[in-house]
Amino acid sequence: MKAAVIVAPHTVEIRETERPSPAPGQALVHVEAVGVCGSDLHAYEGTQPFFRYPEVGGHEVVGSVVEIEPYETKPPAIPARAQPRPPRVGDRVVLDPSMPCGECYPCRTGRYNCCENMRVLGVHAPGAFAEYMLAPLGCLHGVSAELSADAAVMVEPLSIGVQSSTRARVSAEDTVLIIGAGTIGLSVLQVCRSRGARVAVSDLSAGRLAFARDLGAVAAVSPADGDLREALADDFGPSGPSVVIEAVGRPATVRQALEVVAASGRVVMLGLCTEEICIEGALMVRKELDFLGSRLHGGTVPRAISLVEDGDVHPERLVTHHMRLDEIERAFELMIAEPDTTLKVILTP
Repeated sequence: MKAAVIVAPHTVEIRETERPSPAPGQALVHVEAVGVCGSDLHAYEGTQPFFRYPEVGGHEVVGSVVEIEPYETKPPAIPARAQPRPPRVGDRVVLDPSMPCGECYPCRTGRYNCCENMRVLGVHAPGAFAEYMLAPLGCLHGVSAELSADAAVMVEPLSIGVQSSTRARVSAEDTVLIIGAGTIGLSVLQVCRSRGARVAVSDLSAGRLAFARDLGAVAAVSPADGDLREALADDFGPSGPSVVIEAVGRPATVRQALEVVAASGRVVMLGLCTEEICIEGALMVRKELDFLGSRLHGGTVPRAISLVEDGDVHPERLVTHHMRLDEIERAFELMIAEPDTTLKVILTP
C-alpha cells in the first residue's frame, strides 16, 4: 500500500509498504479521506514535541472497516468514552485518535483526554496518511454513508470545539470571544453558535476573519486595529464577553483573554503554549475568573457526529483544498506560504 512517511523535518517520503494486519482489539480501515492538521504541519516543521521520526501522521480521517480482529479479553470500559455505534466490517467510520491507558487518575474519573500516559494515532503510532491504517476498536465511531467525506473528516477537529465549549459552559445566555481563527477556532465558533451564543472572533489575518464572518460571527476584529474591548463594545457591551476561548497558544493572547473577559467570566485556554504565562494575581481575584485548560476531546466525538449529521453545524465549509496523498509535501508548503487562505487541506489516497 501507499503511505506518506514524515522521515525528518521538511522531508516526506511516499513509500510502498505492506498492508498491515490487525492485532486483537484492532480494525483495519481503508482510508477514504484524511485532513492535514496543524499538529501534522508542526511535525513536518520539526516543532511537534511528541512526534518521533519516521512516522505516518494523520488523524482526521474517514474510512471503511475492512477487517476486525476481536479482543482476546475485552478491556474495562473507560468512563466517558462513549461509543454509540461500535464498528463492524463494512461500516464507514471516523476516528477518536487518542489511546488512553485506562488506569491513571484522569482515566478512572471520566477525564481520559488528560491521560497521564496518552498515546495518539498519527503521533505515537502510524496514522492515516496511507491507503490503510490500523486503529483500536475503541477509537472508531460509525458515521452515515450519506455524510460527505469533507464533513466526516472534520468531525475530529469539531469534537475539540465541543470539548472547549463544554469546558467553558457555553449556553444561549453567553457572549463568546474566540481568539484565533484557525481551523480549531472556527470549529469552536460553529459549536458555540449551535448552542445559541453570540460569538465574535479576533485574529490578525484578514482572510481568516472573512471566514469567521461567513460562518456567522457577530464581529470579526483584528487586535492590530486598536483596543479589543472597545471594538467589541457595540456587540457585547462595556463589560465584555462572558466567555473567551483562546485558540492561539501565546502568552500575549492569554493575557489579552484575561483582560478582555467580563468580571466573573470564564477563560478557556485551547492553544498549546510551551512558554511561561504570567498572570496578574489581582486581576484574577478582582474579576473572580474561571481559568481553564482544554485538551483534545473527552468523549465528545459522538456529540460532534450528531451535530454534523443533524445539520446543526457545517464544518465542511472550512475545507479549502483537495489534493492526492502524494501531494502532501505541497500541502504542507501551501499551509506555510498561504495561511490566510489555506484552512483545511484534505488528501485522498
